[in-house]
Amino acid sequence: MGYRHDRDDIVRAGIDVVLGEGLASLSFGKVARALGISDRMVVYYFPTKNELINAIVVAMGVQLQELLEGAFTQEASPDELLRKAWPVLAGNKVDALMAVYFEVVGLASARKEPFVALAAELVESWVAWISELIRGDSPVERRRLAWSIVARIDGLLMVRQVCGARAANEAARALGIID
Repeated sequence: MGYRHDRDDIVRAGIDVVLGEGLASLSFGKVARALGISDRMVVYYFPTKNELINAIVVAMGVQLQELLEGAFTQEASPDELLRKAWPVLAGNKVDALMAVYFEVVGLASARKEPFVALAAELVESWVAWISELIRGDSPVERRRLAWSIVARIDGLLMVRQVCGARAANEAARALGIID
């Protein structure tokens, strides 16, 4: 009997498919072919495409958070946090992850499910995580500052995705994030 793939294997294969072809092209068949298994095995673990999408996108968010953890070693001001995050986020390694993130946000903006709830969950998880890393006088203030950081980062990364690295770096320079 051959190797039996588990849920994590399927999610990893799904991430590869999504990074290579985009979220819109995701299918049970493509994930199954990537692992050399039957579509039924994918459906066994993920009965609906929405469940597969959610698992993949959440796992990609975790990957991005892991990339950033090295930059966030201690509590920081919003400007310090942005200066530490930008070199990591502005790297080619993150571009494909962010392309998928913006695909999710675009589909959510068009009111497509499961993306409406998924996009809100992704942004909310970033705000919650960042609010723990930022200096502020109270939990409410830390959360408000975290929202401002997410807004600036998302804006810069959207510029990077659409207009290129040079435009994003110019915008980051204008915001005082880089010299």
